[in-house]
Amino acid sequence: MATVVSERYALSLYEVAKAENIAPEMYEALQTVSDLFETYPDYLKVLTTPSIGLPDKQKTVRAVFEGRVHPYLLNFLLLLTEKRRIGLIHEMAEAYRDLYYLEAGICAVTAVTAIPLDEAQMEKLKNKMAGVTGKQIVLKNQVDPSVLGGVLVRVENKQIDDTIKNRLNELTTRLGQIIA
Repeated sequence: MATVVSERYALSLYEVAKAENIAPEMYEALQTVSDLFETYPDYLKVLTTPSIGLPDKQKTVRAVFEGRVHPYLLNFLLLLTEKRRIGLIHEMAEAYRDLYYLEAGICAVTAVTAIPLDEAQMEKLKNKMAGVTGKQIVLKNQVDPSVLGGVLVRVENKQIDDTIKNRLNELTTRLGQIIA
């Protein structure tokens, strides 16, 4: 969950991207940058280490991103480095995604299953959720063997739990009430 600071920075970037009609491209680029920092956490540590001077940090940001990302995003990363907020990049990417999805009519859905869903199942669930929400669906499948079977669907602030684990827990509760 993004903090107020992260939301404000994300909103600023989003407003600039929207004004320039590059909000979708900026979303993809910001997500790629966030993923890069997740893949290489030591690089993020370098940019957040107080003992390394700002000029050196900005030099490394330029070396990695200049010419590879939109100049607005490069300036955003340099600003975050200068203001010592680069450690919040993941939260900012999440907040930007939320703003972009809201205005674009996109809904993020996570389906938690015991085994990975195949393409046909993913498409069927995507279509079902699009019908329910009236929005374009971005579906992510998360595998968790502890659900045993069925599916747990997380959409916006709601959760639909149709897993075997949940059914067994409900049955245990009912049996406990009968016996007690």
